[in-house]
Parts: sequence; C-alpha cells; structure tokens
Amino acid sequence: MKNTGLFVFLFSLCLCTTSCVDDEADFSGGGNIDVEMPAEPDPDATIDEKVFDVINLDYPGLEKVKTAFEAGDKYTALVKLLDYYRTRVDVVNRNVNLFNPTITEADQKIADYALDYKFYVKGFADKDGTPYSFKGKDGQLINWELEVEGVTDQEFRYQRHRHQWMLPQAKAYAVSKDERYIESWKTVYQDWLKTYPYEDGTKFPPEGGSENDKDYQWKGLQVAERVISQIDIMAYFIQSKNFTPEWLSTFLAAFAKHVECMRINYYQSGNILLTQAQAVTMAGILMPEFKNAEIWTNEGAAKMTEQIGAQFNDDGVQIELDPSYHISAISDAYEAYLTAEDNNKENLFSPTYLAQLETPAKFTMDITYPNFSIEDFNDTRSSTWSKSVLQKNFRKYVAMFPNNTDFQYMASGKGMAPDYLMASYPTSGYYVLRSGWEETDAMLILKNNNDPRKSWHCQSDNGTFGLYYNGHNFFPDAGVYAYSGGSRTTYAQTKMHNTLTVQSKNLLDSERKGQQLLFTEKDGVQIVVTQNDGVYDGGNSDNIPLKYRRSVFHDIENRLFVIVDEADGEDTFKANTNLNFHLCPDAIVDINNYNEGESFKAYTEFPGSNIIIRSFFDKTENIELPKKEDQCKIQNSNTSNNIGVASARKGYSMTNKPKTAGNLVRFISVIYYNDGDVKDTPIEAKFVTDEITTLPTSTTVEVKVNNVSHSYTYDLSNN
Repeated sequence: MKNTGLFVFLFSLCLCTTSCVDDEADFSGGGNIDVEMPAEPDPDATIDEKVFDVINLDYPGLEKVKTAFEAGDKYTALVKLLDYYRTRVDVVNRNVNLFNPTITEADQKIADYALDYKFYVKGFADKDGTPYSFKGKDGQLINWELEVEGVTDQEFRYQRHRHQWMLPQAKAYAVSKDERYIESWKTVYQDWLKTYPYEDGTKFPPEGGSENDKDYQWKGLQVAERVISQIDIMAYFIQSKNFTPEWLSTFLAAFAKHVECMRINYYQSGNILLTQAQAVTMAGILMPEFKNAEIWTNEGAAKMTEQIGAQFNDDGVQIELDPSYHISAISDAYEAYLTAEDNNKENLFSPTYLAQLETPAKFTMDITYPNFSIEDFNDTRSSTWSKSVLQKNFRKYVAMFPNNTDFQYMASGKGMAPDYLMASYPTSGYYVLRSGWEETDAMLILKNNNDPRKSWHCQSDNGTFGLYYNGHNFFPDAGVYAYSGGSRTTYAQTKMHNTLTVQSKNLLDSERKGQQLLFTEKDGVQIVVTQNDGVYDGGNSDNIPLKYRRSVFHDIENRLFVIVDEADGEDTFKANTNLNFHLCPDAIVDINNYNEGESFKAYTEFPGSNIIIRSFFDKTENIELPKKEDQCKIQNSNTSNNIGVASARKGYSMTNKPKTAGNLVRFISVIYYNDGDVKDTPIEAKFVTDEITTLPTSTTVEVKVNNVSHSYTYDLSNN
C-alpha cells in the first residue's frame, strides 16, 4: 500500500528558548513524500506493546488502529497508526515546516559530526571546535559516561542527555532525505534508552545539593528539552522508510514515559519548572492522541499560568535575577501560548496571561546596551545573546504587545526611541542610567540585588555595575566560566566585581539585601543610591557585618559618572576595606605616579571612544592606610562571556580602614567618558560633608574635571 503523507506544520519566525542554555533558531522542513508501507514486520525489530496502553484508540482518526488492535493484529495496528501520523492535518506545530526545508550551516555540521558519534553538547568542544567523540570501545557502542581531561563542569555531564544533536539530524534528513541521519538517530536513541532505563512512577527526591548529581539523565531540563525537541524530531523523520511501525511503538512509549516522569518530578521553583510546564503543555497540545493528552494540556497550562505569577518579582524581573533566564522565561511562556493559540486552545490561559509579561519584556529592553549586547551578570553568557537573538525576542514582544512603540523601536531600530533615560527595578535590584538610546550613547547598569531566595544563578556582587559607551563595554562583569568546581567559585567572588569588599572576602549568599534609597533626576544629573546591610564571610574568624552604600551620579552634559562608596561597620569595625574595579581587556592601569594617600587611575586608548577612572581615598585624617604597596594594587583577572571562555582583564584595588574603630570608610571614583584621548584628563575629587561616624542622611562631593568644578549631593531626608 502506498500513502502520500503530510504533516501540516507552519514556519515559525523564531524558535522558543526552551531553557536557560538554549539559543534561538529557525526551524524548517520539507513537503510530500511517497512512502512504501512495510507489508511484513521486521524480523529483527520488536514491538513495544506499551504503546497501546498510552495511545487513546478512541481518538478521532484512529478507528482503523483500534479495529486492528481489537482483532489481535498489533503490527497492522501500528502500520495504521504510522499511516495516521504521516497524514494527520489537524495539529499545527509552528516550529516545523515541511514545505520548504532549509538547514543552517552550523546545524548541518552538528548533524554530520553525529554520524560519527561526535555529539554536540552546547558549550563543550575540542580546541578546533569539533564535538567530543562518544564512540565506545571494547564492544561498547557509545560511551555515555565520557570524561574529557580538563573538562570538569557538571553541565557537560548534564547537557549530553539533552540530545542537542538529534534535532539537527532530523532537519538534515528533511533537507537531504539521506537515510543515514535517521539510522544514526535510531541507533543512538535506542542505545540511550537501553543504557538509562526509567521505571514508570519513579519519583526522585527534591532537587538541590548532591541530589542533582543522581539520576540526572531523567531530571530537570534533560527530560523537558528532550520532550520539546522530540515532537519536532518525529515530524521531520516520520516520512522516512526507516521510521518503521516497530520504531513508532518504541518512540511513542518512551515519549509518554518522559512526560509522566516530568509530571511527578516537577522542580519546586525557578526557570526549570517553567520549562517543564511548557514541555508538558506542548506534549498535550501537539500529541493529542495520547490517553493523558488532555491531562497534560490542562495541567501544563495551569502550571504555566501559575508560574507567570510566581516566576517574576513585582517589578517584573525573573526571580533568579539572571538576565538570560529572564529572557528565556518570557519566551517559554509565550511559545506555550502560541502553540495553544495555533490549535484553538488559547482558552487554556487566562485573559491576563500575556499582559503579565509586558513588564518583564520591558526589563529586557532596559538592560540591553545600545549596541544590542547585554552584560555578563551572573550566569548570562552574553556571547549567546547576539544582536540577532535579542532582536528576535523584541519582535516577539511586538507581536505580544503591538501598541508598545518602545518594543517596535528595539525590534527594528526605526520610529521613536523610548522617552525615558532612567529605569529602576527596586524589588530585584537593577538600576539603569543612560544618556540616550543610540549606539553612541552611554549607559550604566547598577546591580545591587535583593535575593532572599539565595538564587544559585545569582552572584554576591554587592552593588557592581556595567558601563557601556559608544560600542564599548568598559567594565565587563566577571561572568560565569563554569557551572561547577573551582572556576565557578573563582568567578563568583565578590572581589571579582566592581564593588567594595572587606579583607577581600565574599559577601555571604544569604546577605544579598540590596535596597533602593533614592532614585531621581535633578538639574540634569541622574542619581541612584542603594544600600546593602550585609555580612562578609570571616573564614576562620567571625563574620563581618557592614552597611555598604553606593551612590551613582550621572552628569550627562559633562560626560561623568561619579561613584561615592560609604561603608559603616559595627563599633569595633577596623578591618581593611577594599574598593575593586575591573576594566575591559586592553585597559591600562597607571601606578607609576601614585603617591601615598593619593588617587589611582586607569584608562583606555581605543581608536574611538574612551574612559578614564580615578579613585580617591577619604581625607587621611579619617582613615588609616596600609603600607604603600598594599594601598593600591593592580588586579589581573578574567571575564567570561560563555562556558569555558576567558579573556584577561586588568583592574585595581584600593585599601584602607577607619582610623577610629567603627567610623566610616569612604571612597570617591570619577569616570569621564569621551571620544579621543582621555588618559591625561585632570581629575580631582573630595568629600565636602564630613560626617565620619555613621552613614549620613546627605553626602556632598566636589569633583573637578578639566579644571571645571562640579558639586554632587544626595539627600535622603525627604525619602
């Protein structure tokens, strides 16, 4: 019997970001194929009879399947089921298009590497970019437990079980009709199922700690990403002669097992729970033939609706305070809604479902630098968020909120730019000051997070900042080099950020208590004042409480950022207090002209735009300086914009302590940004107010740049 089969799937403008580690991509596929249906069972294949326990034989269109099954002819029933899937037209999956198949060069390479057991694991590859080989030895087909010398990050172990090479193979098949791709997929997936069997109904302990390293093949994003991708993989491969009735039974039985595993092992909170809910929702909508499809759909959509309220703080920032997971959470929520809408099930979601995503979308816009890049705060991995990926997300926001002209500007660069220059997210602790929205403008993001959840993806960076001007990121965040091990600890250290530390110690994770004290604009100067009443890790000694206040003044007309740091310890506080700054690669730190108690400076010498920063101690009668060589030190460190990627950067640390125990420690730092040579710009700064025993209600500093004086004051008396 010959059948002309066709799934009807629509091309999506952009693929949803299914998790915190997935890039966006466009999917496409190809048209009608005549497929010779097998007349006899494959003698070397077996039927997984559990498929008849999970498929609803009363579903419309499965009448012939049911007739054959009830007659005891299970093979013919599977032939009819395969025929049904090859010809069904009432399910719309916008991620797949079988009419005009295309594949990116990158996906083609991934697909071809996988033919030789070189499996793509995002963020991990040999020095030449080739995926590591998982080919087994001594009779073993695949070495799923592969260890690579020098690669210790837990993500390498986790992500291999997300099968990120299988979807590219499916796309490669859709374009080429080369049967090697489906043969490879079947062989590898069958081996994986055999190697990591899951017993139906197994419920794992809650996530966290050592539990994350047990049975991780069937936990969290591993399962969710496999489910979401397998829906599309099936659509691409279903017309192949190698997609046999026996293989259909194996695939569908395993698919149901995946979804049911997620349902009894939802994470307690966070971005992974949202992706799990998305996967369950999409499984129910796009695979409605399963007995539990309606349960999946309703349960998944209910969790999505619940999580839209739970995933974001009241200021719109995702609860884990990481920009990448924030953007992904919006995308996951929207893609689930679109899938429902395409299949006339939008009533699964409340009328306010999309509206709740507008403020989160605005946060994405506000933290995007004018050249469409983002800062490497926490685990962002900014290199994965290119301009094209960010603008795809802004186009989604336009589709969601067509009356929001700000999103239209960000999506296309056309029209009117947003009419504001300051943005505050005080519940979460993000503050944005900018001179404009053009690529030539300046922008500073101050990050002083309030994180009562002690989010794993949030670093204790305690008032750090990123600063962009005219195409350059001058103070890149440390970023994340690894998701586990010593490197993760190194990059997350408080002293690795543009902030204040005590004895170079870390702010405790439980002490991220950033609060907004003032956010205003006065006489053309933008002002933000934040404070963290935190505690630093004392190591083998007592922990060290310290109230740390950072005030930032942005004088747009004079191209200045003035940063005032004030810290107040307990009555006995007399510890070395460090001010740390880390500049971009190629910055120059000047210590040649430093004299005791004077300022320290660093600057850039790029062909176009540049900055100079000078930092000043308080008056020497108020502070006690260490020996000269310890007062100011060059700090060599790295910044990482992706897993396993590091770039050297140079900065400095200034150290002093109160002359009288319990008194304030104060610093002033002045950043001047301009085009051309700035390294010899004369800069002076001093405190005018002289309250040195406790954090004051008001502080005034006087700054002189290019021999022109400016005064900056914050006043909390009316706040």
